[in-house]
Amino acid sequence: MNWSYIEVPLRYGQGKHGVEQGPSKLRTLGLETLLPTETKQQTIRVLPESEMINSEEHLKRVDGVLYTVQELAEVVDAEIQAKRFPLIVGGDHSMAIGTLAGLAKTGPYGVIWVDAHADLNTGETSPSGNIHGMPLAAAMGMGDIRLTEVGGREPKLTPEHLVYMALRDIDEGEIREINRLGIKVITVEEIRTRGVDVMMKEALAYLRARVDRFYLSFDMDSLDAQLVPGTGTPVEQGLTAAEGKAILAEAMKADDLIAIELVELNPALDHDDTTAQLAFELCETILKSKENLLLESETV
Repeated sequence: MNWSYIEVPLRYGQGKHGVEQGPSKLRTLGLETLLPTETKQQTIRVLPESEMINSEEHLKRVDGVLYTVQELAEVVDAEIQAKRFPLIVGGDHSMAIGTLAGLAKTGPYGVIWVDAHADLNTGETSPSGNIHGMPLAAAMGMGDIRLTEVGGREPKLTPEHLVYMALRDIDEGEIREINRLGIKVITVEEIRTRGVDVMMKEALAYLRARVDRFYLSFDMDSLDAQLVPGTGTPVEQGLTAAEGKAILAEAMKADDLIAIELVELNPALDHDDTTAQLAFELCETILKSKENLLLESETV
């Protein structure tokens, strides 16, 4: 298996400085030493703040987001076509507009969105105007045309190809859309009472009945607020560290997983590298899970 490691030091999708330092912090902790030797490593460009022209109240720092996600869409598409497996590390969750658009260029796919938030707002419904709360809406063709047409005019995702996990802090407009669109939601309570393995099997069975490949996006705020001071919008009653790692390990067992993404580590908000260390361990789970599976297959 050939890996691709893509760093996206983007912060313009939200208002707190520091999230752009996520990839460099993980390198400081030694992430690069975990990457297989032949891994292709890339860093997506970010617009200098001095060059930003358009920052609207309902779509804050939109120029900065567009600059990065358009390039990310092209890079993700190229990596998939080259048969490499992308591990994409951010940066704020607005970067997923690019990931989703890039994946769509090679056909339909499913999404497991591990996040405290639905990220289903548009400029019209968002209370904050922060684009990190809009990537799934944009991918489904809802909202401002500049976001929906990243990577092409057609929608990049359909509602029945999406599964939420650990969702628990949802805006009113998003609740209406989730109900209207019939999007599948798996709660923290279900994960805790029925087990990660059971709920991941359920999520994958749901997607596999509809598509033949999927990607997983993991927001650090899916974890309980006490575990992740170094993320921009922590929410209580979230996943434990063990549950987060188990979700990633289960996903990595799947032959139809095509990409994985980890976002919203903000070292500037962290306490004693607590969140950064946990993010490192999550990446370690991703990389070592696939490595162990390959070793197992070689010994069969």
